Amino acid sequence: MLQIKKQIPNLLTLGNLICGTLIIICAFQLQFVHVAYLAVLSLVFDFLDGTAARLLKVSSTIGKELDSMADMVSFGVAPALALYSYWNNELNQGFDEFNSVQNIESFLPYFALLLAAFAGYRLAKFNITEQSNDYFQGLPTPALALASFSIPLAAEQTLFSNELLNHPAFIIAYTVIGGFFLVSNFKLFSLKIGSKNKQLNLVRIAMLVACVVLIVWLHFLGAFLCLIVYLLFSLAAQKII
Repeated sequence: MLQIKKQIPNLLTLGNLICGTLIIICAFQLQFVHVAYLAVLSLVFDFLDGTAARLLKVSSTIGKELDSMADMVSFGVAPALALYSYWNNELNQGFDEFNSVQNIESFLPYFALLLAAFAGYRLAKFNITEQSNDYFQGLPTPALALASFSIPLAAEQTLFSNELLNHPAFIIAYTVIGGFFLVSNFKLFSLKIGSKNKQLNLVRIAMLVACVVLIVWLHFLGAFLCLIVYLLFSLAAQKII
């Protein structure tokens, strides 16, 4: 019975890993609505495995390693390949093989793969750094991953968002700046509202309210903008984190 109890968090972590693999499959089939659902489910598993480990008091070294590997797949490789698949399909429509090689847009989707490289470095850094309950050092991989998963659906909402989110300058800026924040030393607050830092709790609540409003108002585009809101609130609150 004790052995089964020890494996519950690991099974939840494996659920996260399976969701990550399914995201990759759906992304290459251009089923981005399924990608969004699986991304949320993956995040739920990622939350539950740590919660279960704490409640059952069965944390282990193998659980930590497994969690890191699952996060790499679901929040590192999966978003990178989802964006690669989406941008490759959007930018290279109408080009034959000869023209696509010569056209610079055929190379732009590969910028998305930088997110996987930055995420790998960020997770390795996370594993060897002492963590605080109030903040993350650098952008958490799930935050950038959820924004990435929302891009294909946000781009289909309006003509303006389509042109913006598929523009070469946006693709380059998003992957490079997003990757930079992953490996940066900026303190970005966690969403644990029950911490002892009362000022930070108010900032967290304000940010969450802003994000809810954005999602209700702008749907998937709002979900993407939540990343920018999170970064702005965190950078503005550096003195109290």
